Amino acid sequence: MSARAVFSYGSNLDLPDVRRWARANGHDERVRSLGLAYLPDHRLAYHYWSPGRQGGALDVVPARGACVPGALVEAADVRMLDGKEGADLDVPRYERVACTVALPDGRLRPSETYRVCADFVRADFVAPTEDYASIVARGCAQLGVDAGPAARTATGEVIDAYPGALFVYGTLKRGHCRAGLLERGPVREVCSASVAGQLVDLGAYPGLRLPPGQKREGVVRGELWRLGDLPERLAELDEVEDFLGYDPDSLARSMYERTLVQVEVPGGRSTLAWTYVYRGHDGQPIPSGQWTGE
Repeated sequence: MSARAVFSYGSNLDLPDVRRWARANGHDERVRSLGLAYLPDHRLAYHYWSPGRQGGALDVVPARGACVPGALVEAADVRMLDGKEGADLDVPRYERVACTVALPDGRLRPSETYRVCADFVRADFVAPTEDYASIVARGCAQLGVDAGPAARTATGEVIDAYPGALFVYGTLKRGHCRAGLLERGPVREVCSASVAGQLVDLGAYPGLRLPPGQKREGVVRGELWRLGDLPERLAELDEVEDFLGYDPDSLARSMYERTLVQVEVPGGRSTLAWTYVYRGHDGQPIPSGQWTGE
């Protein structure tokens, strides 16, 4: 079987630990990180008791407005990861499923990840052992993954929104026709912000296009909103922006796609935020990178 890249989270981020398991169980131990990635509209959960870990082990569950930070990990033989996750058992504990991930440059790509099978999901929180939690933290540190969501989830916290911020650049900005969609909920902060990309004029509204690869060609200027009810706002905005979902068929029919980008904010800082990226190829470029609505 050829090499396969899967979205990894939890203990599968600790690649030395993965290799030790592979050697001990007679599998091909060749595995490497392809870089950071995010699993959008999912959150981490400890609701599975692992007999191998003797405590809780992480799972990912759907949650609009949350994302799981992790990495794309390529195994020389994906059956090794299937074995480690118990996906090859007669009664599998995890299953490998198709997913869509966001790369650090905001681009979406198809992938696969592991999810706990429904028969093994418990209704209550299952605390991890200190050893398992330390493996997760070590893996995050090794690959540069934000360890915060995993650490908070290990205490029983349910993270409904990560990140809790949205970058807007058109009709959702303050003073424009759709700003009320954001203002109606609890607003924690609004500030000027920018992202790398190109802004195009589509008539009554603009569209953001991302630069190819990691190139930072052009700047789009807008606002960063931190909202206390981001999942609820995104449910409404997805409809407004004609974003239908992350499966390939829904993405193909969407006008915009919701993804994650690094946003520059005052003080020379950057932060992760949701935004909507235009999927079309038309529109007149706006050289200033700032939409005025005029």
